[in-house]
Formats: sequence, structure tokens, C-alpha cells
Amino acid sequence: MSIIFRRIFLDTNIFIIGDADKESPESLILEAFGYRGKVSSFTAEIIFSDELIDQIRRVAKYLYGKQQAGKILANLWHWLNIYYIPSTIDWKEEELELLKQQIIPSEDIEIYLTAKYGEADCFVSGNRKLLTSIAMFDCLTPEEFIKKYL
Repeated sequence: MSIIFRRIFLDTNIFIIGDADKESPESLILEAFGYRGKVSSFTAEIIFSDELIDQIRRVAKYLYGKQQAGKILANLWHWLNIYYIPSTIDWKEEELELLKQQIIPSEDIEIYLTAKYGEADCFVSGNRKLLTSIAMFDCLTPEEFIKKYL
């Protein structure tokens, strides 16, 4: 059975844990999309934005140091089929409205908007609070994604 996604959004935790722990569900997901040179199970593009890249960089730098953070980002660009949302997209008005509504935690609004404007078919995150606050995507934890698609 071949699963076709046009685009998928993987949250920051997928990249950080998936790179560090080769036995984790997050690593299996990354490898299914071609990470570490594995044969890709999917043809989907992975949605990136400035905010996602900045979060990956900050968290990886905090956990592993500057050099490892740079290596993780370089590997992501090298091995994954990236669909980049440019910073020129103006979602500030929508961001302000979402802040007022308090449906999505404020630190996750730009992540949500990246997935929305990237037209994600699926959103994978270990952040259960974020997943429960959005419903316009197929929202799955890493374990749910593996059970459903791998």
C-alpha cells in the first residue's frame, strides 16, 4: 500500500529526537522520508519555515552544542525533500487573532501557521496540547503516525 502525502509537517521534536536516537519513533519517521540516505517510503515534501528552522537550531544548540545543531540542519536540507515557506508570507494579522483567541499556545502559533500555509496533509508532533488545539490537519503523535502509516 502506497501512502501519498503531498506535504507533511514534522514538528521540532521529530527532528531533534529523530537525529539523536536512531531507535526512536521520530527516527523511523525521518528515515521513512529519506533521512540518513534511507530509501524514502513517501514522496511528500517536508514543510519548513524560518520559525521551524530557528526552533530546530535553538533546541539542538541547547541540547548538543553549536556544531551539532549546524550538522542536524545541514543533514535535514541534504536528505529531505523540503518545501520552504518564505518569510515573505504575511500571516501577522492571523497570528494576532490566534493570540486573542488563545486556542493555540502562543509559542506554537507560527508552527501552526507554517503547517497551514504549507498546506500540510498531516501534522506530526509529540506536543499533545498543540495537536488537540488544531483540527484542520490529520494530527498525529509519532507513535500514531507509525501505527497508521509505517
